[in-house]
Amino acid sequence: MILDNNNYVEGVEKSALERAVEQNSLLTWQDNSRWFYKRWRGLTEVAEDMDKLETKLQKHLRDELEQYKDSYEKGHCYYPTSVLFTKYKEELDREDNVLMTAFRKLPKCGLLHVHSAAALSVEGLLELLKVWSGPEIYIQTVGEKKGVMFYQSDLERERKEKTGKYGNESSVQSLQSFFCHGGEQHLKRWLTIGEHTNDVKYIWEEFDAIFLRTESLFSDKNFYYEYHYRFFLECLADRIDYVELRCGFQNFTNGAGSGGKDVVLDLSPEFLDQLIRAKDAAVQKYQETEDPGKWELPYGDMNLGVILCARRSLDAEDEKERTKLLKKIDTAIFWKEGSYGQLIKGFDFVSEEDKGQTSYSYYQKIFYGEIMSGYKKKSVEEQAFSMLKTPDLEKVCRVDKIDLMLHAGESLWMWKDNILDAKIASKSRIGHGFQMLVYPGALWEYLSESYNGMPKGPVLEVCPISNQMLRYFPDIRNHYALILMKMGVPCVISNDDPQILENPGLSYDFWEMYMASDGRLMLIKGLVFTAFVFQYQDRISKRLEKWGIGDYTACLDEFHAKYWMPYLEEMSLYFESR
Repeated sequence: MILDNNNYVEGVEKSALERAVEQNSLLTWQDNSRWFYKRWRGLTEVAEDMDKLETKLQKHLRDELEQYKDSYEKGHCYYPTSVLFTKYKEELDREDNVLMTAFRKLPKCGLLHVHSAAALSVEGLLELLKVWSGPEIYIQTVGEKKGVMFYQSDLERERKEKTGKYGNESSVQSLQSFFCHGGEQHLKRWLTIGEHTNDVKYIWEEFDAIFLRTESLFSDKNFYYEYHYRFFLECLADRIDYVELRCGFQNFTNGAGSGGKDVVLDLSPEFLDQLIRAKDAAVQKYQETEDPGKWELPYGDMNLGVILCARRSLDAEDEKERTKLLKKIDTAIFWKEGSYGQLIKGFDFVSEEDKGQTSYSYYQKIFYGEIMSGYKKKSVEEQAFSMLKTPDLEKVCRVDKIDLMLHAGESLWMWKDNILDAKIASKSRIGHGFQMLVYPGALWEYLSESYNGMPKGPVLEVCPISNQMLRYFPDIRNHYALILMKMGVPCVISNDDPQILENPGLSYDFWEMYMASDGRLMLIKGLVFTAFVFQYQDRISKRLEKWGIGDYTACLDEFHAKYWMPYLEEMSLYFESR
């Protein structure tokens, strides 16, 4: 029985007060025991030596959090999660920040939500631009398109110099010249959001504009390779050894090769080959680096997956745009069925959700339409695909051949129900997904007592810093994911767009989520183990829904042995040496 206010009048009998205290303790215990990690079979049941190390680390991390909390409550400072991340980042980058050091040393086990076109840190991108020796890059320095970079051919440049007709490009100059005249800070501001964009009325407009400023650079094959090579090195430095990149279909115009192995309807997989090359080169470089504090990769390498994407703005009711959508998702399926089956993990529709098409509008013609159908009769596309059909692809709907890992629930509208369609159509994961909280029906499976401790999806890919910077949760302590996790919804932590948000790696996002929570080490353990589940699925080439208890037990044992126990031992030495 929950006591009402009449039980707490002056002179109330002691037993009533005792009952109130008991109920407080019971409700608190029940609430704290509901984190999703409690439902992972065996995650909290560990050997005595591991339990002692976990207890010690829990105390150290909790003590650090309490120092921030006490200082805030005494009025000495703002609480970090209530401050714009980029404003607080300098504090986190100090070498003596103990809590941040602990998260930098944390093996993250998987980065499952990051966009290829904004994956490299802004510092890494600026460094690449400074040393770039490929085709000369030009930059628009004034006007509505300021910050836009592109390659200009020698013929175009000579023609403009001879005729003097530069049109709207009169402000265009060489990027190297721009750097020489102190343009680096200007360019950094044009490539990021933060305090300098506080006066932007609608932050998504600036966010989208940043992608347009770098879009043309990726048309050069060598730039594409170098950009991702540096990104993978940043991941390894932050102890990330499994990455799933969300990529658009990139056609190269500069430095292009023969067009790749499986050209289908003018879409070439050559960019996938470049990603594989860049990843392999980054691992080799990392392994060759002499650094006594270097993290030894548990498997000796990094695994890579790709989630191919189309823009959510494309309208399935418009014939031209529908054809573009069909071409992309069917090409993704064709590549996945062919030589890129291990690499391609799924398909997504990206960009701002509230102004894009609904997921439901893609149901009949896209998601649940028959593979390689729906094109205009006798079109080039239909003829080309008819030649590629195999018995495995006959009369099969698309959702049965490629996983949909949809961006959904990144919205503040109560009636935006994309999250429901994502819950139905997505087998394993949902991007962001925090709006699931407003749809209790979507939570039913997670709340069900029939949950047997086996991995269950779809898992939410939570991007706390992104959600703050895009103005969904100004204070991350109010993030819906913290409530959803207590209701049993498994999540992983991701960084979304590191270049734009200035949060490379995952350490910053882990730090923010830990500081916003109740300071439990097991929350962190649950998050990294959930990411490892997807890495392990990839390494054993066995889909999660086909796992038995033996597969799950082997996964948990491997996580403990290769990642968690070494981390606990390293942290024990770290705190003893302070």
